[in-house]
Amino acid sequence: MSLNKALCMILTISLFFLTGCWDRTELNDLAIELGWGLDQAKNNKLEISGQFIIPSKMGMGQSGRSGEGKAVFIESGTGRDTLEAVQVMQTKLSREVFRGHRRVIVIGEQLAKHGLAPVLDTYSRDPDIRIRADAFVVKGSTAKQFLEASSPLENIPAIGALKGHTQTGELGDTTLLNFLIAGTSDGMTPILPVIELTGSKGFQIQGGAIFNKDLKLVGFLNKHEGSTALWLVNRLSKQTITETVPQGKGIASLSMTKIDSKIKPIIRGNIIQCDIDLSGEGIIRENNTNLDLTQPKNLTLLKHVLEKKAEKQALQTIKKVQKQYGTDIFGLGEAIHQKYPSQWKVRKKNWDKQFQKLQVSVHANLTIRQIGLTGPSLQLKKNEIKK
Repeated sequence: MSLNKALCMILTISLFFLTGCWDRTELNDLAIELGWGLDQAKNNKLEISGQFIIPSKMGMGQSGRSGEGKAVFIESGTGRDTLEAVQVMQTKLSREVFRGHRRVIVIGEQLAKHGLAPVLDTYSRDPDIRIRADAFVVKGSTAKQFLEASSPLENIPAIGALKGHTQTGELGDTTLLNFLIAGTSDGMTPILPVIELTGSKGFQIQGGAIFNKDLKLVGFLNKHEGSTALWLVNRLSKQTITETVPQGKGIASLSMTKIDSKIKPIIRGNIIQCDIDLSGEGIIRENNTNLDLTQPKNLTLLKHVLEKKAEKQALQTIKKVQKQYGTDIFGLGEAIHQKYPSQWKVRKKNWDKQFQKLQVSVHANLTIRQIGLTGPSLQLKKNEIKK
C-alpha cells in the first residue's frame, strides 16, 4: 500500500472519533433566562427569581401567530447566597438554567437598602454571566413582582424594561458594568436607573437610585434629576430641554443627540473647586414662543435661555445630592484623582465629607443645528411675530 493511500485511510478512520463536544448541552435542554431578580428574604437570606422564555410561545404557529398565553414564566429560589438560591431554583426546573442571554437584572428596594456588597461577587467572578446588562432598582416593590408584571407592548417584560430604558437616553447594556466599576472606585459611588410598577400600565423608568460607598441604597432622584446626573457622568445619548422664554412669551424645546460633559477640578490650598462644562447639539422640535428663529438675535436669545436652564438643573441636582445624601455619584473625586494623584491619596479617606463642601460651577454650551421648517410658529399672525 502506498504512503498516500495509508495516510488517507488513517485520516478517514480518525473522522469517526471526532464526534464534537462531549459536554455540549442541547438547546432543548436549556431554560433560557432573560430577566433576573434579587430580593431580600427572611432570616437574612437572598431570593433569586428568573424570567424564562417558553419556547412554544415564542415561535410562529401554523396560523401565523405566536402561541397563546404568556411567553415567559417565573421561577425562584432562596438561599444564603446567589449560588445556593440558584441551586434551589434549579430543582424546580426540568432544564438547565442558561444565563448567556440575560439582558436585565432587577433589584428589590429592600435588598438595595440592606446593601449589595454581599451579593455581587458572583457577577464579577462567573464568566458565564453577562456584565454588560441593564440593572435596575425596583422602587416600592420587589424584583419578583416586577418580573411577574406585564408590558402592553412587549410579551417579555424584561425586554420591555430594556427598550424603555434605552428610550430615556441612557446608554444601554452598561449599567451593571458601570455599577461594578463605580463600586470599586474611591472617587465615585454608583447610581442605577429606577423602575416603578404602575398598575395596569405595567411599569416605567423613574429616575435614579443613589448608593453610598458601602453599596447601600440611600435615596432616589426624580426623572429630570436622574437624566441630568447621567449627563454629568457622560452616560446619556439624548436629552430634551424645555424652558419658558419670557422675552418670547412662550415655551420652546431643544432635542439633543450629541451630548458631552467635562469635569475640571482645581485645588488652591485647602479649597477644592470643580468646574463642569456641559455641551450638546440638537434641533428645535417645538417653538411656542412668538420669536422668529430665522433671526440670529432671536436664536441667540433662545440658546442663552436653554443654556441657563441646563446649568440651573445641573446645579440643583448636584446640591441635592451633596446636602441630602453626601455621596459622590458624579465622579468628581475620580476627576481629582486623575489630575492630582498625589493630593488625592490624602483626601480620599474622608472624601464623602469633602464632597459635601465642594464648590461646583456649571457652564453649558448648547448648539442649535436646526430650527425646523419654519422660523416663527404658524399659529401666529404677522403682527404677533417678534422679528
